[in-house]
Amino acid sequence: MNRILLSAATCAAALLSTGAMAAPPEPKPLSAQTRANLEAAMHGEAYANLKYLRYADQAEAAGKPELARLFRESANIEANEHFDREAQALQLGGANSANLEDAMAGEHYENVTMYIDFARQAEADGDTKVAAMFRQIAVDEGMHYEAYKAALAKLSPR
Repeated sequence: MNRILLSAATCAAALLSTGAMAAPPEPKPLSAQTRANLEAAMHGEAYANLKYLRYADQAEAAGKPELARLFRESANIEANEHFDREAQALQLGGANSANLEDAMAGEHYENVTMYIDFARQAEADGDTKVAAMFRQIAVDEGMHYEAYKAALAKLSPR
């Protein structure tokens, strides 16, 4: 019995000394096209998730609980399996400050450019209700920007 324990300990020591416990090598950077494909896939998965949740609410309201459950189960897979795996492959996210800066850039663009342009186009097309909605959403995006900016300021050393 002591010989077996001694042999196991010797094997464990040999594994540790050969670097078996060393940190894994850095992953190879993704190609630009793979990154673009992952981002497109993630946008599709996120959209499908929210769309299926809306479909589930509509099915529930129509008295179709089984159909609602099917949509909710699919929505869960889209977000919590597909999107999550793609985000991991993309290595989405990093330091809190970098995440806040990225979020600020997106919200600022939506606040001052994207939704304003969408509102102008909708107005030009005579879709005044949608134009008003776009302008209201632009305001929301500005509030998100300010909230992220305040959070970033709290992270920064003074």
